[in-house]
Amino acid sequence: MTAADSDFADHRALADALTAERPLHALVRALHRISSAPVAVIDLHGGVLVSVPERAEWMAEELVAVSPPADGPVAGCVLRSVELEGEPVAVLAMRGQGASTKLLSFAATLAGIELSRRHAILSGRRELLGQVLEDVISGYLGEQEGARRLLDHGLDVGKPHEVVVGSAEGSPRRLRSYPWNLHTLLTQQNDPHLRTIVDDRVVLVVPEQAGLFVARLCHEHLASIGSNARVGVSKPRAGVRGLRLGYFEARNALAEGYGVHVHRTQDLPTALLIASLEAGVPLRDLSAEALAPLVEYDRKNDTLLVDTLRRYLAEDGDVGATAARLFVHRNTLRNRLRLIEELTGRDVSSPSNYAHFWLATSGLDLHSSANLSSLFERGTVQDD
Repeated sequence: MTAADSDFADHRALADALTAERPLHALVRALHRISSAPVAVIDLHGGVLVSVPERAEWMAEELVAVSPPADGPVAGCVLRSVELEGEPVAVLAMRGQGASTKLLSFAATLAGIELSRRHAILSGRRELLGQVLEDVISGYLGEQEGARRLLDHGLDVGKPHEVVVGSAEGSPRRLRSYPWNLHTLLTQQNDPHLRTIVDDRVVLVVPEQAGLFVARLCHEHLASIGSNARVGVSKPRAGVRGLRLGYFEARNALAEGYGVHVHRTQDLPTALLIASLEAGVPLRDLSAEALAPLVEYDRKNDTLLVDTLRRYLAEDGDVGATAARLFVHRNTLRNRLRLIEELTGRDVSSPSNYAHFWLATSGLDLHSSANLSSLFERGTVQDD
């Protein structure tokens, strides 16, 4: 066999590996058989993704520290960059200085092709999930249909979940194209958590108590591809409505700036205002969340705190006029207002809180698909 025939056979063996059940593993094994040298694929964090022999030791951190890989040997290895959509995501390493650089370069190209193929499949799934989440967030999908559509993507909204929203200043294309987890690509599995892009923001839906951990990983990833990386985490909720509210909570937490920020209950008015400015957003759901302590107290004690607050706002905070319209003594009204303040943690006489309560009580009166523009078309809050 001539040298040319041998080279062709070697290249053919590497290319055929991509048709195996685990293509990248098969590719590394084929390269090992041809070269008789240890071979590995190492991600840019120093994680050994594939190694043949499996127990071969690699100075992974030292190898990936050279970017791009040098032409000469590094720590006794010859390296080639593995790229995904033009960006280096890993290195292909072969131990020994006598390795065929042309064969190694060809293998690195094939490795990039396989990662791109798998990445395209997962990206397509995320695009479909993104469309469902956008419809959920906008209120276009009701509780039953939304739950069914999300279950098709593996999310059971009957269980509490936390929403993680992240953003970074940079190329939206890079946000979509840069892989988060090469292990996911290699094992041909779905993302460990539901992840997609909504309005150029990363959105992840994770089980209860996993939000902060995932948010930190998300921040690390975003910081590697853009500046001013910010990540917000919602509190856990169940149901389609809970997922919708969680999105606005987490998105509102981004206003805290660089880093990871957990939603604070007192921040809900801002989330309410932001959401209400967006056409199609279910203001009623957000209003119910903002007034939840009062609604729950009224339900348990057969009281009328929400109605009292609504009337007080309709009378522009006039205690005398409000008491007269409710047919109660002024002291009774004052006691109710104090209880409202205790339950909500807000001073009803504060201008910012007054605006918050006005939006919340008004939104509670509207149909679930109403938005702020329809609220202003009404002109005033409904009378009792």
